[in-house]
Amino acid sequence: MLDSESPVEQPFRSYTGQKAPSEKDRRSKMEMYLDILRAIGSGAEKPTHVMYKANLSWVVMRGFLENLKAQGLVEEAIVDGRSSLHLSNRGFELLNQFMLVREYFVKIA
Repeated sequence: MLDSESPVEQPFRSYTGQKAPSEKDRRSKMEMYLDILRAIGSGAEKPTHVMYKANLSWVVMRGFLENLKAQGLVEEAIVDGRSSLHLSNRGFELLNQFMLVREYFVKIA
């Protein structure tokens, strides 16, 4: 080997050469829920658009979306055979509260 480290000791690197995200770099479930609410609130209506804006896989996003619908935060309508997502009033209220809390912590940090 050319490197001084053995293959076992070398940190994982993706094909882009970047290190794998550490635990502190990963989003919490709350952050993922917030990202979905923010994506829908910013105008993403199609589930695939929400998936891309929230930067989640399809399976993970669908699971979170089902929970948000069960809580009455997101409403899903079928229009011409296609799914359309919208925030309920409760969803908008929750999103606004999260954003206020986030701004507060950014200011004090």
